Amino acid sequence: MCVVALSLLVRPRWPIIMIGNRDEFHARPSVPLARWDDGSGIIAGRDVQAGGTWLGVNPAASRIAVITNVRDDAGPDPAKRSRGGLVTGALGGDAQFVDPAAFNGFSLLSLAGTDAMLISNRPTASVRSLRPGNHAIANLPVGVVCPRADALREALGRLDDDGLADDDVLFALLRCGHDRPYTPGVDVPEQPFLTHDIYGTRCSTVVRVGPDGRGTISERRFAENGAPMGQTRIAFDWGA
Repeated sequence: MCVVALSLLVRPRWPIIMIGNRDEFHARPSVPLARWDDGSGIIAGRDVQAGGTWLGVNPAASRIAVITNVRDDAGPDPAKRSRGGLVTGALGGDAQFVDPAAFNGFSLLSLAGTDAMLISNRPTASVRSLRPGNHAIANLPVGVVCPRADALREALGRLDDDGLADDDVLFALLRCGHDRPYTPGVDVPEQPFLTHDIYGTRCSTVVRVGPDGRGTISERRFAENGAPMGQTRIAFDWGA
């Protein structure tokens, strides 16, 4: 993912709302949102190239995890481990992120129930707990002002209970900017959605968990020109 917002214990009707866009090269193969058949209990899309994922839930373990890459002017080091493995590790309760130097720049947002942590290795390795409130991360190091993340966080915070209950409303926040062409390496994105033929927003995801533990994860996928090309919605019950 490249921009994510989280509403944590802000509204009693929806204690957990997470929304985000995955920005990636359109040529990188991936599998749409589904229940994995490997016994892990994970519900997520899958990166075919490296085998991990960018955002997912594990209902049996009451876990949600999402990752954003942190940009590096020198580009990613191909010798480093895949950052998508951090998400599957967090969903399984595996603290494989204890060696942050093994990965290119990342920010990992991990929830176990309503306990939320932000783990990052930029600008330095850090693990911090998140208090109840509205939060957002994107592709900049932790602590650096990011207009793209701030705008999405503020938009999420302005919604009332009815808006938070409506997938179309939440996806509309993530769709903002789709009609403005984006040039990688030139433009500094301030809008959630990036439209480009080579690199841009591949999918938007909305996760919602109610106070009774019932939740949904929804994904909408997009082509190179930003046109919709499929959607999936899966209901689940929180384990604890």
